Amino acid sequence: MELIKLFLLGATGYLLAGLYDVAILHNKPLLRKFLYAGFFITALPYPVIFLTWDSPLPGFVAWIIFPLLIAFALLLIFSVMIETSLFSEGTGKLYQGGTYRISRHPGFIWYTIINVLVMIYYWNHCITMLLVGLTLCNLILIVVEDRIFFPKMFAEYEEYRKRTPFFL
Repeated sequence: MELIKLFLLGATGYLLAGLYDVAILHNKPLLRKFLYAGFFITALPYPVIFLTWDSPLPGFVAWIIFPLLIAFALLLIFSVMIETSLFSEGTGKLYQGGTYRISRHPGFIWYTIINVLVMIYYWNHCITMLLVGLTLCNLILIVVEDRIFFPKMFAEYEEYRKRTPFFL
């Protein structure tokens, strides 16, 4: 039951993140600020998992997995929040450099790797199902963004789609 609540919490975060894109399209800055919280809500299941569940694997596995988790979490934060803000030519401009040169959705790549590492660490079918569900929520969001929202937000998005793969 706890994991179902965590899934609903994460899925709500993805819904809010999608509505954030709608608020951008309809130029609703106050609503956009409120809905931005959805991106952080998607992360809330992870500390709950780490604080309430124990891994059945030997301790040395943590010494392998945790540095990888930290590295991919930093890549995720960098790609999604820092890179686009620092290097974009301005608000409303499509950033096409850095990690966005190799993939239109590099954050999804890092997020999926993080989920696989957490699945390995806990080696639990319930946690695996939760993380597969959250990964699918993320995939649905980026497909909708890629097909509907981003072409409306960025004039050059169609050309970018031709040059840059969805994942790799």
